[in-house]
Amino acid sequence: MRLILMAWRNLNRNRQRTLITALSVAIGVLASVVLQGLSSAFVRSLIEAKVESRVGALQVFRAGYFDAEEPLRLSLSWNHDIASRILRVPGITAVAPRIEFEGLLSNGTEATMFQGSAIDPAFEYKVCPKRQRQVGPDSNPLRSERIDEMLIGRTIAESLGVDKGGTLVMQAAGPHASTNALDVEVSGFLPVIDFAESKRVALVSLQFAQDLLRMPGRVTSYAVGIEELDHANVVADRLRHALGKDYLVLTWEDLDPGTRTRALTAEYAFFLVTVMLFLLAASGIINTMLMSVSERVREIGTMLSLGVRRWQITVLFLSEAALSGIFSALGGAALGYGVVSALGAYGVVGPMAGGDKMILYPRVGFGFLLATVLFAVSGAVLAGLYPAWKAARLRPVEALRAN
Repeated sequence: MRLILMAWRNLNRNRQRTLITALSVAIGVLASVVLQGLSSAFVRSLIEAKVESRVGALQVFRAGYFDAEEPLRLSLSWNHDIASRILRVPGITAVAPRIEFEGLLSNGTEATMFQGSAIDPAFEYKVCPKRQRQVGPDSNPLRSERIDEMLIGRTIAESLGVDKGGTLVMQAAGPHASTNALDVEVSGFLPVIDFAESKRVALVSLQFAQDLLRMPGRVTSYAVGIEELDHANVVADRLRHALGKDYLVLTWEDLDPGTRTRALTAEYAFFLVTVMLFLLAASGIINTMLMSVSERVREIGTMLSLGVRRWQITVLFLSEAALSGIFSALGGAALGYGVVSALGAYGVVGPMAGGDKMILYPRVGFGFLLATVLFAVSGAVLAGLYPAWKAARLRPVEALRAN
């Protein structure tokens, strides 16, 4: 306890230097907390942009669907019984039917291939609530009361020379029938998030696709919404057990590994930046304490001559580093939490592809704050090891002769 009090007095002896050291640690902690808040918000928004607007947390297919040469032949029945069976699984909040298919879009003189997705708005927007808002400028989402309207990418529309309100002919072959063709109205456009998708994706109503493909009451998959996205794997295991081996249950990570890879890349990038900030702060502590040792050589020699142990000298300098780290880390963490809370309350607007905007709502947990403070204090102590060792290794006679 006496060494700690002495360390505190030593810190007050040169307040300007102590303040500079504390600021370096506090700024490092502040920056890491803010970066963590922004990083978690960005990753969360990146995942939710796909999961809650397109993919869904889980999807259910007929077993063997992805290995089949004609996937439409492995369709599923869509009725109240199967929906109730899925909804009884704990953690599941909603289920929506879908059909994935492909075909040709034609304006009468030109045609282009497309990848079609068919949804039922009455169910889809409960599973993917952001899909209702994921439309291009001056466009509206699909409506339950209209089955002959379509949302397409602007690239397809431009290639076929059609604008909003125009009509195209959609052609596709069902699982057990020849090619069928129906007129469909372009009611709006999809947002430009992926330029490759803009060249080929078309979104239509489920009833329209069933009529076109001659698949009444049939779908290719069920999209499933869950309570907590972090529990997707747990809920998927429950659903597999409930449905049996005739069904294939996949999570959003299985269906869209690219999004997960981008999220992990963003997390690693923010982590590396945080580590670099702490290394800069640690270098500041080392330089400050080495200067302190050089200025206190005679004082250290006097202490050693009076019988103070070398390990006590080491503990003294490490205590100075620890005290400086504790108070500066707590101050930086508190200020960082305040900044993140303010940003989370108002949101941070960032641009996305196609001119759309991403609004981030940063937040940080107390667990991360505690871990950051402990990491900062540990780093301060480690940074003080060499100066403390150097001070403890001084020879009393040579130290007393120093100027």
